[in-house]
Amino acid sequence: MSFKISCQGATSIKTFVDFLWQKLTPAITTTIQKNLTTNIAGDMRTTCSAFNGNKANLEKHILISLAEEENFDNYWEYIHKPQSFFRSYIENQTKRYCSDRGSKKIETFLKMNLDNIKNLILSSICEATAVAKDKNSTVSEWLDLFCDSLGSNLIFPRKDLKNIEHQKIKDMEFLKEAMSTALDPAMKGVEQHCSSMPVETIVPNIEKTLYEQLCGCLKQCPFCRAICTNTIPYHDGDHIVPFHRPQAVNGWYKDTTGHFVIDCCTSSIESNNAIILKNGEKRLYKDYRQAGGDYAEWKITTDLSTHPYWKWFVSHFRSKLEEKYQKKFEGTGKIPDAWANIRKQKMLDDLKQ
Repeated sequence: MSFKISCQGATSIKTFVDFLWQKLTPAITTTIQKNLTTNIAGDMRTTCSAFNGNKANLEKHILISLAEEENFDNYWEYIHKPQSFFRSYIENQTKRYCSDRGSKKIETFLKMNLDNIKNLILSSICEATAVAKDKNSTVSEWLDLFCDSLGSNLIFPRKDLKNIEHQKIKDMEFLKEAMSTALDPAMKGVEQHCSSMPVETIVPNIEKTLYEQLCGCLKQCPFCRAICTNTIPYHDGDHIVPFHRPQAVNGWYKDTTGHFVIDCCTSSIESNNAIILKNGEKRLYKDYRQAGGDYAEWKITTDLSTHPYWKWFVSHFRSKLEEKYQKKFEGTGKIPDAWANIRKQKMLDDLKQ
């Protein structure tokens, strides 16, 4: 009779352990993928020059890359769809990292996470068993202790175990041994699964993490489309940038002639010139905040200093801009000779400083 009871107990524990590991295995995989994302994003913030600073540093590297490529279509997306451009830029950098120097590091991060979770689970098994034996606990209480010990280190909801929490298991030491024995093969399966997954599967999560950490506010100046430099997406206060751009970058033109406006916003708001709003209303540049909407959310100073970067861009891509916007760099919109004489390398050297 005692042998029969013992066999029934062993069968019950095996059923319990099999079910628990069936739930644990996908949770371990999910947690490892989440931790890998954090590890890789953190390493990229340290080792990739575009990501090892703040948002201003990222945008500087983007502008350098755009100038080096001299691809107008990429500029066009950056100017008019900065959110998708930033995401694409980060995604491309992440793919490059994963395919080059990061591949070995990913293996290291994977092994580190596997070891950490294995040790965590083993420790939780032992801790839950010790307390359960001391208190003569039920298997349901053992599960509570086990999940509490895992804590937030493993994404594993206790509610998923209701099907096994009422089993009649008395031998907690046997349960501990069965769980510990199943640990190695289960972790080996997780390792094989994670190792065989294409690295591309985690690229979107890394891109999302870096985007959220670095990109901040992407609101654009309504005149020249310069991007707000605030590092918080929905920040309090006005949007600001250190350097505005010639308004021709955004296609602004004089309504009477169809000639581009090459002035920067910072000089326009000092003038007595007027802007025509979408509703046809005219308003002086200097009173732009009274126009409401996006205009009211920007603080444009009268600092007349400008960076040569966008002057070079306008001069270099003159014909492309004329073609896209169907306007001309003529009359008051004529590009100064000094802009055409800006050397790209000198401009980039200034930007890098």
